[in-house]
Amino acid sequence: MVISLVILFVAIAISVTWYQSMRRNQAISSSPLVKRESYQFKMENMAVPAGIYFSPTHSWAHLETNGRAKVGVDAFIQGLTGILSEIHVPEGNTRVKQGDPLFDIIHKGNKLVITAPVSGKIKTINTEALQNLRMVHRDPYTFGWLLEMEPDNWEHETRRLYLGQSTASWLKAEIARIRDFFAHSFAPPHAERGVVLLQEGGDIAEGALGFAGKGLWGSFQKLILDPSNQELLHHS
Repeated sequence: MVISLVILFVAIAISVTWYQSMRRNQAISSSPLVKRESYQFKMENMAVPAGIYFSPTHSWAHLETNGRAKVGVDAFIQGLTGILSEIHVPEGNTRVKQGDPLFDIIHKGNKLVITAPVSGKIKTINTEALQNLRMVHRDPYTFGWLLEMEPDNWEHETRRLYLGQSTASWLKAEIARIRDFFAHSFAPPHAERGVVLLQEGGDIAEGALGFAGKGLWGSFQKLILDPSNQELLHHS
């Protein structure tokens, strides 16, 4: 009887270990990490363009010599989503305030709302970029800008944004914050799914959100982007 119980226990333990290994291997097989050895979220791999102001909600603005500001979605958030399938922007001549919803960025039906980095009146829409979202993904700060606006209060509002070295410091903190978000989103019994989004050691995988379900996109909006927008609006 005792021997039978021992054999049964060992069989159950082996079965559980096999099942966990199978689920982990399934997660690894769908992970972007098996496709690319490197990911986008190491600071040494992230260029910070000069003269561009970044919002904590991952929009950006750059003042042109004609007094208008080009605005777009930053490379960091697109590194998380992967190449977008749609971007919705307001119509021309629409007025927006800093912190208002500005872009709906969509990947395979999953959506995030990106808010305006500054206030102003939209004058031009970059229809060429909106028709070629690979351009927006590959070169967001030059050819991949999304709209041009006449800013209402550029000097005051850009004090709330990040520029130069402050951008690098913010991105470093943002990487840590989002890494923690993914790690906490995949506590047991769903930990194996986290292999798809995090490398060994906890680094964020490129395209991590693109491999996540709709529920995680909603949590990312609620727990990451929305608090960042409140930080923008209440920054002195």
